[in-house]
Amino acid sequence: MNVRHALFYSALLLLEGGHAQAQEIEKESTSATVISGSRTVIYQSSFVHPDCTTAALPRLKVLDGGKHGKIQIVHEKVFPNFERSNPRFKCNGRKVDGAVVYYTPAAGFTGSDKVRLRESSESEAGVWEITARITVVD
Repeated sequence: MNVRHALFYSALLLLEGGHAQAQEIEKESTSATVISGSRTVIYQSSFVHPDCTTAALPRLKVLDGGKHGKIQIVHEKVFPNFERSNPRFKCNGRKVDGAVVYYTPAAGFTGSDKVRLRESSESEAGVWEITARITVVD
């Protein structure tokens, strides 16, 4: 799992054994510069075991697709990006199953846009909200 930061202490109700249980939603921010008219990766994720095999595919949902572009979520092979201190760091050099979020700006648009996503996985006990700030240039 990529390192998640900036915890947001909101409650998400998860049904477990008939009882509602509060779950933290972790917030993550990212940014990307996109060339006008081109499809560009703005976020990617993977869930792997320490031996680099797939633990689960990320589940991504678009909360806000932005005002000036189109979002596409694709399950494909990605290079993970674990910190050196993570036991999965060795996985960074090989492609694993994951999910990629592509952003394509509207024709002729330049300027700023913002996309919000929610990510979860069956293999990880967490929910993440990702805000991607996008700058579109000529």
